[in-house]
Amino acid sequence: MIGAAAEAASPNNKRLNMIKKRVLLVLVPIVTMLFSCKDKAATTASGSKLDEHYMKGNELVLNDDFVNAKKEFEAALKTDSNNWRACYQLAGIHELEGDFTKALYYFNKSVEINPKFTLGYYNKSNVAELIGDEKSSMRDLKTAIEHKKDFFLALLSKGRKEYSTGKFKDAIADLDEAIKVNPNFYLAYSMRGSCKYRLGDFQGAINDFNSEINLKPDHLMGLINRASAYAEMKNFHAAIDDINTVMNLDPMWSQAYIYRGMFYYRAGVKDSACGDFRVAYKMKNPEAENYSKQYCK
Repeated sequence: MIGAAAEAASPNNKRLNMIKKRVLLVLVPIVTMLFSCKDKAATTASGSKLDEHYMKGNELVLNDDFVNAKKEFEAALKTDSNNWRACYQLAGIHELEGDFTKALYYFNKSVEINPKFTLGYYNKSNVAELIGDEKSSMRDLKTAIEHKKDFFLALLSKGRKEYSTGKFKDAIADLDEAIKVNPNFYLAYSMRGSCKYRLGDFQGAINDFNSEINLKPDHLMGLINRASAYAEMKNFHAAIDDINTVMNLDPMWSQAYIYRGMFYYRAGVKDSACGDFRVAYKMKNPEAENYSKQYCK
């Protein structure tokens, strides 16, 4: 398959930024929910009132002051050691700081106090993945889904993991459920289409890539993946059309000429194929010379 469902690994600093965005996506909604309640003295699982330290910590999180927020959540735990929300917020901050050992400690503590806290399991799974503990990561995802069958993020993550380990049928089952919950998330179709492609269901893959592209017409990987599936069905005209669209979206991406050149070659149009390889070479594509030597003798 020419296109891959997963993007290339990001540099460490980009990965940390992604962690921050993901953590904030789960911290802030909980904080906002708490502040939107008429009674800010909401109760924890143990029945005690949320103290001022915890509420102050929430305010600081909303203002991106994580250093002082951490101090407030630690003080909240001294007031009530069963405050699972404070444990969760501390875990998220430690994850942002890159202290995954402490993050796991507090995520574990949050679900020990509140065993049905699905976000705790989900984020514990993410940290386990970051440190390379895939077994624990998958176990926590399964637990999160057991508690909440329609947990979209957990279903999506589980499907992604199964795809990456070659369990394509299992991945499709999870992605089916994820799409039922949120039919407007284009990457779910991308992953499911990639699974179907790997299983040889090229028309099924095309159907999913169609859905992906309808939701996000400028997604290059969706167009490339669909082109690959078309090519497997010997529909080279449609494959080349998709690559032409990719070129219109990103004229300076030399790899598109390699892709189109290969589709021309497989369609028996050798002159056009070699012309594309030459263009890619002029654009300094590192693979272009090898393609020209192999296919343009």
